[in-house]
Amino acid sequence: MDIGEFMMSIKDIDWFSKSGLPCDKYHVVQSLFEAYDDWNDKYMKVWQPKTQHLEEAAQNTMGDKWIDECFSAVTSEIGNLLWSKCEQFIERQDLYEETGLDNEFLDMVIRDLSWAYIEQYLNEGDFFTSLLKIYRDGYFPCAWEGDFPEGKAVVI
Repeated sequence: MDIGEFMMSIKDIDWFSKSGLPCDKYHVVQSLFEAYDDWNDKYMKVWQPKTQHLEEAAQNTMGDKWIDECFSAVTSEIGNLLWSKCEQFIERQDLYEETGLDNEFLDMVIRDLSWAYIEQYLNEGDFFTSLLKIYRDGYFPCAWEGDFPEGKAVVI
């Protein structure tokens, strides 16, 4: 799958459309501050080893320049849309006082998407690809409650 096909496969996601809304499937947090202050350690515990493993595999197979090109392609294709959808979420949830973290969260989404593409391209695991299901549900995965893969996603 090339990057264009990947971008087409995520084009129909309604980004952050249900962020902040209750859901039995996930543990929902209401704000960017809550996600960062209360869940960042658990986010790092799960995401960091998955990222390190995938980055090492991609470096060994395709090289750093290719990884950078993947991230750039995802950012240029969907960055403005994500920003717009994030602004809509902030407005809907009245989180104007929390906008200091919105760039950080959008970077996290870009990383998730870029690694999902790389994961699929290299056929190397399915963690980031599984996050696409959460994004498709209209939420933003920001941590994991319990020991992955047991437990459930923490979402905004």
